Amino acid sequence: MSSLPRQRPAVESVGLELNENLEEFTVIWLDARIDTSADCIDTKKHLQSIINYLKTFNDSAKCIDYIKAVKEEKVFLIVSGAYGEKVVPEIENLPQIRVVYVFCQNTEKHKKWASKHRIVQDIFTNKQKLYKQLTEDVRLSDASLLSIAILSPDSKQNQVTDLNQQSVKYLWSQVLVEALLRFPSSKKAKSDMLKECRQQYYDNKREIDIIQEFDKEYCAENAIAWYTRECFLYKIVNKALRTDNIDVIFKFRFFIKDLYEELSKMHATYITSVPSIVYVYRGQYMTMKELTKIKENTQGRISMNTFLSTSTSKQTALDFVQHSTTHSSLAVVLFEIEIDSTLATKPFANIKSKSYHKEENEVLIAMGSTFFIEKVEQDKQGIWNVNLVWSSKEDVELLTYMKKSLGQSTNLETLGSLLIDMGELLKAERYFKLLLEQLPENHPSIGNTYIQMSTIGLNQSNIEKAIEYSEKAEKIFQMSYPMSHPCYGSLYLNMGRIQLLQCDVISARLNLEKAAEIFSKNAPSYDLQLAAVYIQLGNISTICGEQSKMLTELKRGLEIQLKHLPNTHPDIGITYSYLGAAQLTTGLSRDALDSFTKSWEILRKSLSPCHPKYLLTCFTLSQLYDAKKDVDKKNFYLDELFDNLPGMIAQNFGDIELMSLAASMKDGSATNKDIKILETRFKEMATPLERAVLEFRRFTEALEALLKKNDYDSALELINKTLLYWQQKMPSGTIFLAELHYKTAYAYFKKQDLVSALSSINGAIEILPSDFPWFSKYQLLLGDIYRDEGNQKMKLNELDAALVAYTKAVNIYITYIQPPVHQTISNAYSSITKIHVRKHQFDLAKDNLFKARNSLPPNLLNSKHNLYNIERTVAYSIFRNSIKELINALDSDALEGFQKALSTFIQEMSLLSFDIASTHFFIGYLYTNMANNLLAENHFRFALESAIPKHPIRKITKEVSLEIKQQTLNFILADLLMIYSKTFEPEYVPRLHERAIFYCQKYPTALSHVKLATIYLRIGSVYQKAKNDNLAKNYLNDAYAVMPPDSKSIDKSEKPYFLELAEAQFKYADYCMTQSNFQAACPLFQKSLHIYKILIPATDPKIITIYRKLAGIYASRLDIPLAIRCLEKVVANPSFNVENYSVAAGGEAVEGVLELVCDDPAFTTI
Repeated sequence: MSSLPRQRPAVESVGLELNENLEEFTVIWLDARIDTSADCIDTKKHLQSIINYLKTFNDSAKCIDYIKAVKEEKVFLIVSGAYGEKVVPEIENLPQIRVVYVFCQNTEKHKKWASKHRIVQDIFTNKQKLYKQLTEDVRLSDASLLSIAILSPDSKQNQVTDLNQQSVKYLWSQVLVEALLRFPSSKKAKSDMLKECRQQYYDNKREIDIIQEFDKEYCAENAIAWYTRECFLYKIVNKALRTDNIDVIFKFRFFIKDLYEELSKMHATYITSVPSIVYVYRGQYMTMKELTKIKENTQGRISMNTFLSTSTSKQTALDFVQHSTTHSSLAVVLFEIEIDSTLATKPFANIKSKSYHKEENEVLIAMGSTFFIEKVEQDKQGIWNVNLVWSSKEDVELLTYMKKSLGQSTNLETLGSLLIDMGELLKAERYFKLLLEQLPENHPSIGNTYIQMSTIGLNQSNIEKAIEYSEKAEKIFQMSYPMSHPCYGSLYLNMGRIQLLQCDVISARLNLEKAAEIFSKNAPSYDLQLAAVYIQLGNISTICGEQSKMLTELKRGLEIQLKHLPNTHPDIGITYSYLGAAQLTTGLSRDALDSFTKSWEILRKSLSPCHPKYLLTCFTLSQLYDAKKDVDKKNFYLDELFDNLPGMIAQNFGDIELMSLAASMKDGSATNKDIKILETRFKEMATPLERAVLEFRRFTEALEALLKKNDYDSALELINKTLLYWQQKMPSGTIFLAELHYKTAYAYFKKQDLVSALSSINGAIEILPSDFPWFSKYQLLLGDIYRDEGNQKMKLNELDAALVAYTKAVNIYITYIQPPVHQTISNAYSSITKIHVRKHQFDLAKDNLFKARNSLPPNLLNSKHNLYNIERTVAYSIFRNSIKELINALDSDALEGFQKALSTFIQEMSLLSFDIASTHFFIGYLYTNMANNLLAENHFRFALESAIPKHPIRKITKEVSLEIKQQTLNFILADLLMIYSKTFEPEYVPRLHERAIFYCQKYPTALSHVKLATIYLRIGSVYQKAKNDNLAKNYLNDAYAVMPPDSKSIDKSEKPYFLELAEAQFKYADYCMTQSNFQAACPLFQKSLHIYKILIPATDPKIITIYRKLAGIYASRLDIPLAIRCLEKVVANPSFNVENYSVAAGGEAVEGVLELVCDDPAFTTI
């Protein structure tokens, strides 16, 4: 046989990592003189007989790098003197270094520097002494290995909600081991295990021989004997269970299962032969750090993660640890364990009869057993006594649920699903691939496996992988199941999640709705899957801004989960995080903080601290507390994030740069720049959809700020700058591009660039399906664009084009405004009505007017509304059209035609829902135009009287109804009185004017001041013409009493009345001048002048005339200063011509004034 080491056999595609050490210890030999000589080969063999896993180096840098990379094993380093002085300072504080041995030829040369380092055991020049010391140190280290998890220190808190993060590890390890124990036994499982063992010990002849023996002679009945034998089995199994190495546990599952079942059989017999209370002992070396942790958790619980070897003899247990006490850094600990066999939930038994060592009274306790820490004390001999009592409280609610959900037997699919839940995505993927290798072609389970592989891709944000396996699953399902089968629900759910990653919200929503339909039909068996669909739909509603819907859907999913799952199940914690995100978008920051806190409380107790969902919740909470300026809490959650981030990245992403940053964060060497980089990179770990939503939200916030400022040009500039970016970033049919088109259309619409707005909004509408939440919003903007297009066409008198645009608008409004009772709809119908009026299409006008009235909400239906004016417009238009017919019927031989036309007119007015008052008013106005004032007056009177108790518009409230009546009354009364005041026929003057006065006194608020004053002046002028100066004077006084106050602004609608008033004042003042009544004339001229100065140009001759007449009045009073001031206004007026100047009444006085001032230089031109 060759003396060279044999070549390591090839490793299978799905299995353990090449060169992985399956044992607890590694021995490293560093020496520049290591070669392939017989002496070196012999040394290696001796070292491997003590510690199988040997690594040799002749390069110190490579050796140091390897040591730093070791994670789980304890390293025993043998180093030459030449290398030792340099290497030891660099590695002595590493936790993985157990002992250093300096192996050289000159002790004295290296003694000085070696003595400075506590980690150096000694300097050896003799190989045999080195081997002996290494053997002893390995024994001590082996005795110090104990895999424990400290659970809640509060004995009163027994539920899973009280477990700390070590408890979470215990929880999942229990579930995982439980799953592996339920795997069916097979020859292949044994074969796979032995294959790994041969690979591990390929150049260790002793272990290879034992492996061969095991292969030939092993049976389940002697599993305990093989476990207690000094060989590869107990070393590998114990380390795998201690470190929760899923891959190794899986490879050794068949042996672990046999061992557990054999122990269970012995347990059943054992507890019948011993008292109910059994005491066992275990001697143990422990570091002070480990012991302190137990001491600090007195009254708490402790879990043993491996099979625990104990003795019925206290002294035997002490002999095991008192054999050597050379390592002062290790404490000697004696565990005294009290077991109530009636309460024990895990098997334990005295295995002497089946042990490899028949002379020992060894009691073996199954892994996963938990104990109550009663007390921790040190005795006089310096031995630490730890008293433990068996605890039956490990089966907490969540653990019980998880065990139950595993079923009676498990397989690789169950294991893979469990690993996904644990966040061990890379390991889960390996086992699913292994399952695919084992399943026959087209087996139905292949489809479910592909779905799980796709889920892994989703959780890694690997869209290509997710799509690939989803498509493979669909092909399998199509060959195996009908479309109504629940597997299609899982497929659609998975596809929906993929499409969300692609930011294709529209397709995702469609597939999720399909999944919901399938799961609903298969309820209640698929209630939890249905809850998952609701939660995803809630997330979509969050993205779409459907505030009420998103909360409803998320809470609906949460309600189902709370009904079927323990309150501390991680799925519930994840749902609370989704709910918190939704609440943040609605501004419910307090509710969001509460939801994220609930999520954190659940996830920290039910998921690994390295799980992405847990860390994302930590990150979100840090951001929320940062916003609240709570620095302590922000740092608390960031510390939690940074401490566990390296593990998460290693398990799921393998991002070396990020792992390095996170590690620097954990050891405190990170800079502020590192922190910022790490926070940024962690944000990048969000899904593409989450990042897109965040980016688009920021973009739209900037855009909305510009739109609120009416800065539409800048808004469009921003859109155009980012359009290409979003088009490249998003699929062509994504809702984000649809919204971008909508925002563009809105900006163009506000600029009244309707062509561009129409193009953009149609681009948005083409993307969205008609049942999508935003679709109605887009359609309503389209309706507004058509409406404004109609307005533009109306201004250009393009009536047909306007009608087309308005019709499109109204059709959109009545479809997407529900219920269709809205002012927008009414206004659109009103616009169509106006077009038909202008085209003299009165029947169509009336039809659309009725629609306008019926679509207007009742609270807006009053005379202040524009619709009331439109009704009057339509009525007047019909009235004018009827006038033409009536004029044609006005000869004496056509009275019958007139009556017929009049009847038709009254009927038209009734059809328009005008009341009797309005109808009588129009008829009265008609008779006025026919110069039949007597009949006109009668109809006006009827109109006025009927307007008081009634009104055409329906009653709303008593107050509004009274207001409407008063306004209608004012409307009729104003026109009636103005007609009365214009009637100067002598035979009608007394009665009509009396009627006018009657109404003026009865309804003093019906007319404005100026209208009322004008009426009084008109009546006064009538009596003036009739030479009835007393009555004329009375009405003049009445006019003064209601004369409008002086104002620099006059309502445009009343301008004609003011001009008429000024003219009446001027004429009456002029009349007073003829009667030498200067006192009455002066104020009338002043009031007339005031109005003219506001309403007519300053150069108008009337203004010059009034100033001249006022100068004459002031001169007659000898008020020379005022007379001069008025004349100054006259001569300063550009239109004044002295040649045309004539002296009227009072002119002599003016000329006298001129003579007095003729020497004044200012008047020399005159």
